[in-house]
Amino acid sequence: MQENRELSKFLDEVVSEFMPEESHSAVPLYVISGSGDAWFLDPDAHQMVKVSRGTEVVPLSEYSDINSRILVRAPYRFLLIPEREIQEIGWN
Repeated sequence: MQENRELSKFLDEVVSEFMPEESHSAVPLYVISGSGDAWFLDPDAHQMVKVSRGTEVVPLSEYSDINSRILVRAPYRFLLIPEREIQEIGWN
């Protein structure tokens, strides 16, 4: 019985390190607004890439560049997207 309590305590500690409770509500979700496809600049590849609107993105800065674009992390790449194209959808 003591062994089960120790194992349970250990597992709780491990899980809390990788999934802190406040991380789920700390950052709202964002998507590329609209429907269909759009072309945005991938600064790593130095080229325009086609991305589906509605794709979830994570803004990496609250500041935009001189062209009013914000650097975001999309699945598998970074993109520069105009501020007006990023829509906050809230917490999930």
